[in-house]
Order: sequence, then structure tokens, then C-alpha cells
Amino acid sequence: MNLLSLGLFLVGLISSFVVGGNNSATSLGILISTNSMRRKYSYLISAVSMFLGVSVGAISLQGSIRGAVTGLQPYLSIAVLSVFLASVVSFYYLNRAGIPSSLSQMIYPSLAILVILSKELSFDWGKFWFTVISWAFTPLLAIVSSLVLYYVLVRITTKEKKIIREMKIYKFLIISSAVFTSFVTGANAIGIITSEGLLSEPAYVVFPLYALAASLGIYFSSRKASLVVGFRLTRMGYLSATSALLGSDIISEIFTLFGVPISITQTVMGGILGLSFRSYGPDVKTQLKQVTKGWLTSPVIAIISSLAAFGVLKSILGL
Repeated sequence: MNLLSLGLFLVGLISSFVVGGNNSATSLGILISTNSMRRKYSYLISAVSMFLGVSVGAISLQGSIRGAVTGLQPYLSIAVLSVFLASVVSFYYLNRAGIPSSLSQMIYPSLAILVILSKELSFDWGKFWFTVISWAFTPLLAIVSSLVLYYVLVRITTKEKKIIREMKIYKFLIISSAVFTSFVTGANAIGIITSEGLLSEPAYVVFPLYALAASLGIYFSSRKASLVVGFRLTRMGYLSATSALLGSDIISEIFTLFGVPISITQTVMGGILGLSFRSYGPDVKTQLKQVTKGWLTSPVIAIISSLAAFGVLKSILGL
């Protein structure tokens, strides 16, 4: 393994850890805030679901980077390494600053700019534009899906007269939504990272190791975010929270199966907004502002950082 291949593999491994820890906040948070499971089991079931999502569900996204961008070596490796390194650092700090960001919304525009500026690279522009368009309409689909699911679940639960059985139904829905959310996050959000890793190592190395890194991220870097997100979700009510997660997860999984690296963050936010629209107020306005801020800032920051990293790496290698 040469230095560029090692760099590609390691940046993917670190990205899996960071994204796994950050994007597990919704699934882990709702389990912890509702006390549906003991804390240690909440972490365990989220980690196992994430591992399965990456190692099994991410297979459909293996062509999202490898094959989508092509070109001469070492320019291809340098470009992908620069974009992922810059994007994951930007992703980490923007989310820590309270700006919901999507890794795919950073990676694809940054790659597009590098391809345009470099004669040695080419891009599958059909896949690029379809992915970009999906970022706009997947949150809208999540809004509709979450609302429909909510009214279906309301009709089901209101028919139940026994309070104990009703609480068991709520618990089942919460656990199911958390498991599905972790799986979909692993399949899509980490799936695009595994595609980058396949440029350096074979699938039997990349998938299990990146899945393990994402699962470890849940244990070591998700605690604070999960508490904040979890209690924010449960303020909506148990049915609303589970409907928001399951509704957005259904949309995310459909696009994952078709190999489209959508924005998991924005899709989940769409599901939450859909249920929040039932009582439009300050919370909805705040969430809309956060979504807009993420849309405007994260791609720009990632593009600038990627260009800088690409220039530095080319200079170091004398290209």
C-alpha cells in the first residue's frame, strides 16, 4: 500500500467514526430520552444496527464515489483524498457549532469543482445532478411520508383501550424507529465513505472495518449530541417522534437501494419539520433557519477547504 492509498483508507476510517458518532444522535437519543431501553443496551442496539447498515446496506452505494469520478493517477487519489479530508473536518466543526450539515452535500460539489478545474479528472454528471436534485425533494418526501405515517399510527393506537398495551406499542415503535434509523444511517451516510475506501482497499477489508469504526463512533463521540437531539425529539410526543424518524427513514432507504447518496441529515430534518408543521411556531422557524444555514454554508466551506488541500497535496508531491 502506497502513501496515497493509505491516506485514502485512513481518512475514510476516520470519517466513518466521526459520521457514525454524529449521525447516530437521533436513533440513540430517542432511546435514551424515553428510557425505552437501558442505556448500555441503547448503545449496543444502535451500534449493531449501524454495523449491519454499513456492512450490508452500504453495498448499493459502492459506486457513489468509485466509478462516479475517474481520472489519471495520482490526480484521482489526491482529489478524492483532499475532498474527504476537507469535508469531514468541516462536517465535524459545523455540527459542533449547531449547524446541521450533510457529508454528501460537501463531497459532491467539492468533487465537481475539482473536476472542472482539472483536465485529468472526469465526473458522471448524470449521477451528480440526480443526487443534487434529490437533496431538494427528499426532505419534501419525508414531510409527506412522516405526516401520513403519523395519522395511520394515531388511528391504530386510539383503537387500543388498555393503557398498558398502548405503552407497549409506543415502546415497540420507538425501538423500531431507532433501529431502522441506525441501519439507514450506516447504509447511506457511511455508504458514500465506503465507496471512497474502495479506491484503496478491497470490499472485504473496507466494509467490516468502516462498519466497526462507525459503531465505535456511537460509543465514543455521540453522547452529548444524542442527549440534545433525544430530548428535542421527545418534546414532539412519542408518536410524532417515531413518525418523523420512520417516515424519513423510509425515504432514505428507498434512495439508498437505488444507490443515491442523499442527505440523511436534511431528510430527517424534513420528517421532523413535517410533524412540527401541525403547530407552526418558533421551533419550526428555528429548524428552517438551521436547514437553510446548513444548505448555504457547508458546501461553500467544503469547496474552499478541498481546493486548498488539493493544492497543498499537489505541491508536496511535485505535480
